Amino acid sequence: MPYSWFIALEISDSQKSFYRDRLPELGYLPNSLSTNNPDKLPVGFVRDQNEITKVEYIGMNCAACHTNQISLSGKTFQVDGAPALSDMWGMLTGLDDSLKATRDNADKFDRFAAKVLGAEANNAAAKNKLKSELTNFLKYWSKFIQDSTVEHPWGRARIDAFGMIFNRVASIDLGIPENSKKPDAPVSVPFLWGTSFQSQVQWNGVAPNTNDIERLGRNVGEVLGVFAEAEFQATTIFEIPKPARTSAKRLNQVRLENLLKKLWSPKWPEQLVAIDTAKKEAGRALYQTHCVSCHAIVPHGEQNTPVDVVMTKLSEVRTDPKMAANATIGVASTGDLKLLFQGRSKVPRGEILQTLVQLAVLSPYRDVAPPESILDRLTTDDLFGPIEINLFLREIGFSNKTVQALHADLDEKLKSYYEDLQSTVKSFVGQPESATVAENAPPTLKYKAAPLAGIWATAPYLHNGSVPNLYELLLPGNERTSKFYVGSREFDAKNVGFKTEQAPGTTLFDTSLPGNSNAGHDTYGTFNEEERWQLVEYLKSL
Repeated sequence: MPYSWFIALEISDSQKSFYRDRLPELGYLPNSLSTNNPDKLPVGFVRDQNEITKVEYIGMNCAACHTNQISLSGKTFQVDGAPALSDMWGMLTGLDDSLKATRDNADKFDRFAAKVLGAEANNAAAKNKLKSELTNFLKYWSKFIQDSTVEHPWGRARIDAFGMIFNRVASIDLGIPENSKKPDAPVSVPFLWGTSFQSQVQWNGVAPNTNDIERLGRNVGEVLGVFAEAEFQATTIFEIPKPARTSAKRLNQVRLENLLKKLWSPKWPEQLVAIDTAKKEAGRALYQTHCVSCHAIVPHGEQNTPVDVVMTKLSEVRTDPKMAANATIGVASTGDLKLLFQGRSKVPRGEILQTLVQLAVLSPYRDVAPPESILDRLTTDDLFGPIEINLFLREIGFSNKTVQALHADLDEKLKSYYEDLQSTVKSFVGQPESATVAENAPPTLKYKAAPLAGIWATAPYLHNGSVPNLYELLLPGNERTSKFYVGSREFDAKNVGFKTEQAPGTTLFDTSLPGNSNAGHDTYGTFNEEERWQLVEYLKSL
């Protein structure tokens, strides 16, 4: 969406600003006025620019969904990297409502045009052009919303990230509408500290995360899910795979990842609520007996050591299966790219998503079209990224001139320098699977058990956000709260979670709905009441 539109949009049924007034109501955090943020965009919303057209667009980065504020004992503090308590689906549908109202209401459109066009607002031709652009944008946007609308909205603090990314890439960008599937398995937004050092990421561990190229794949997939574009090109049997053209700014993502590596887990605010040392030490012993085999202990502070996360079979952990099943089971059409899949017209959903994200990651050229003279000289080695990696390592700007210079430098001597890096990239792409692989082979469904550093600041719990606090997580599943409200930032320091009473802006979480079960993760120890509180006290200290 053009940046000027986003700034000019009103709430659908009022003259209030959508971004200034509606986004805070949906849980997005306010940000301060600065030279880089003259419009006071909320945390994680950014002003971006297309490198070719120079048109400015509204964008979102990691902080929009991974920053929270906690209110405790009259104090409010921000936790960078914590799950946001915002309502993403409410924002998307709210934008749709506002855009439609702007198109259909003459007075609202006039105010919109005055802000977007400025001095040209009285120019009939300019207004007609703007109206046409708005109408055309809505054709895409409203269909996207319609195809993504689920029976039960996600509510606060949850997103079906896999579903949204899949629909964006495999349906919209690939141009195959029948690939679209309702994103009906929302999950709790994960916390970010320590992510760079975990062997696998995403709740079902689907994304390998052991090197910088794999981490870039994780980040490219994320931005494709929040409206970055990718253009995939058909491949014939005589051609090497053609890289996707994508608006994902990978150099910026490398920089963000480097910042993420320095993000520490938050420490419990003992200056506000002290930790009971005796209970904590008793809880430590219980944790070592019942928990550490899955949830490794990572010391607070700077982290440099890789962590092999434990993938737990669904048959063991017994939590809600819907997210793992949606991401693993089912097939999608490959369309014009079927030669990338050994001629298969349908492949597992996870496979097509991984391959398309890889094409977006490994494109040798970023935000502008490369000159034809270079396209004619592309080799398979070029496709696998020595030029791209060079740009990452140098963290320099991008232009055709830069690409030409780097391409000219890739003589035999320099190519040897990239052997290890190319090997890493090729392992990320992986070897083609045999065309005879059974498409309907039953997968093993698993969920990730990661380190729990800073877990106290990340309620609600389990992968689907179905348990409101740490105390209830230690109860048998049938004793947990079946309905509670999500969205309050008032912290419950005793049970370790957020207040669950209904309040303005909160959304009801009902564990009886599909994908919302709060069962499971209750067979790793039979704790009495005293032991539960001891474990809670220890978990505060992680």
